[in-house]
Amino acid sequence: MRKREERIGFEIRRLDHMLARNLQARVKAAGIDEVTLMHGWIIRYLYTNRDKDVFQKDMEQYFSIGRSTVTNIIQLMEKKGFIVRQSVEYDARLKKVVLTEKGVRNHEMLENLIDHLDTSLVEGITDEELSVFYSVIEKLRENLNSQSIKECANDGKEEIDDPNFIA
Repeated sequence: MRKREERIGFEIRRLDHMLARNLQARVKAAGIDEVTLMHGWIIRYLYTNRDKDVFQKDMEQYFSIGRSTVTNIIQLMEKKGFIVRQSVEYDARLKKVVLTEKGVRNHEMLENLIDHLDTSLVEGITDEELSVFYSVIEKLRENLNSQSIKECANDGKEEIDDPNFIA
């Protein structure tokens, strides 16, 4: 049983922060520091899905981020030359997001850095431990999705069952 002082969300956030700092240091050392971490994940998503038309709404859903955030990211990435927005023949209102050659090159460099980081992260961890880790992550994700559905059903009025909670 975990200690009461430990908070899963806090530990995940702390690990995320450590991971981001480590990756950012590697990116800077490689000389590709004009790419933010979020830009890197979007570049990777676009690279992986380059055989499909990808639109802003696809990124909003995949990364679970809001429309205005994605709009700002796309505008900045376009300004830096990583992506372009192109019209599609079947709907003049839609613009697909496509990687440029610069975006592809950055993806390849970032992928190499991420592979090295992943290798160092799992050092000393068994395949069985990794399997448990991924299983727990999936359960946490399911719990969060389930909780979101319950909150929507209650009009966002979640009951807090913690006597120490201060609203």
